[in-house]
Amino acid sequence: MKTGKLTDVRIRSLKPGPKLQKYADGGGLCLVVTPAGGKNWWVRFRSDGREQTLSLGAWPVVSLAVARERLLAVKRELKAGRNPAAAKREAKVEKKAEALTFSKTVEVFLEAKREFGFGGRADSIWGPLKKHILPHLGGRPVADITAKEVLDVLLTVKKSGLEETARRCRQSVGQIFKYAVVQGWRESNPAADLQYIPELNRSAPVQHMRAVKTPADLGRLLLALESISHTLAGKALDLAAYVFLRASELTGARWSEIDLDSGFWRLPPERMKAKGEHLIPLSRQVKERLEALKELTGGGPCVFPAWAGGQANMNAESLRRALNRLGYGPRALGGGHTPHGFRSCASTFLRERGFEPAWIEIQLAHAERNKIVKAYNHASYIPQREAMMAAWADYLDELREAAREEAGEALGSKN
Repeated sequence: MKTGKLTDVRIRSLKPGPKLQKYADGGGLCLVVTPAGGKNWWVRFRSDGREQTLSLGAWPVVSLAVARERLLAVKRELKAGRNPAAAKREAKVEKKAEALTFSKTVEVFLEAKREFGFGGRADSIWGPLKKHILPHLGGRPVADITAKEVLDVLLTVKKSGLEETARRCRQSVGQIFKYAVVQGWRESNPAADLQYIPELNRSAPVQHMRAVKTPADLGRLLLALESISHTLAGKALDLAAYVFLRASELTGARWSEIDLDSGFWRLPPERMKAKGEHLIPLSRQVKERLEALKELTGGGPCVFPAWAGGQANMNAESLRRALNRLGYGPRALGGGHTPHGFRSCASTFLRERGFEPAWIEIQLAHAERNKIVKAYNHASYIPQREAMMAAWADYLDELREAAREEAGEALGSKN
């Protein structure tokens, strides 16, 4: 390093060389001339027992006089026991957080989940957030959002009748803010204590999922689904009757999970409510439906994409809306039917037909509830479940054809 007090005249005369050149001004202040001709002010100081360097800006924007003033400010910080370099880094983080919106934070968080193998979970989080949360909070700086703002948005979702959606959004928002805290983008998680707010967590009386009551009613529903078989929602609902997955598990299906040659559909733990791998033996009818679907959507990762060729899957809410349009909404005679209702039908009607409860419980992927399935793993009772799923598919076909004949006879009697 070249020493000697600097002057404005001397600084203007300094020429770049093949490598960095440093010119000391005293007190730890020096001017660094880069090979490209840039001239930058640095100050060297010791903190926490080690030597550190802090940039004070570039000449001539920062003149010699200003650089010396900044040097004195650094020394005042050190005398007060503060590390000026650390303070500068913190200021940069705060400035970045001020500019970082909640929408961008969500984007970074979900990308991180996908990078570490939780793509299905990321997609299921994105839909509700995009629809219910981002329109209100998306443009706000992530560092400025308050607990009251988050609560107000979640209460709006809940009061619209989407109680479960509000609960899931609260969990997702809490995870995102926790991620922002760890990244240094905000001081605390404003959603951390919302689980204790009575207005948000007071539940409506428990209601069982709506489902058709008899096998004949199920056959009529399967026949009605043919009228929307040209839509992806119609195809998904038809498939739901045969595999009785939960709506989000079905609409989140990936082609990578399905092996038509071996005849099995393997759902990874992160996509299952019970957090364990789930195995579905594919009946002949299910294989036929999946093969037809592959002609339509096999070019992308999703079995049921939100749009043609899209990377995101269809929203599970689309299935409920499709059933409502078919006349199976909550005001329908008999109470209507929901996508979850196919699981109820399978559970009830398979028992009535004499199949073992343990096989049914495993195929429904219920959490371990009793001693019969306490030793459950995804590969239990494979031969029995293959036979059961094949018999169930044949039974559904019979119910649909019986409903078709019934409709034909009714039409004939009118004529």
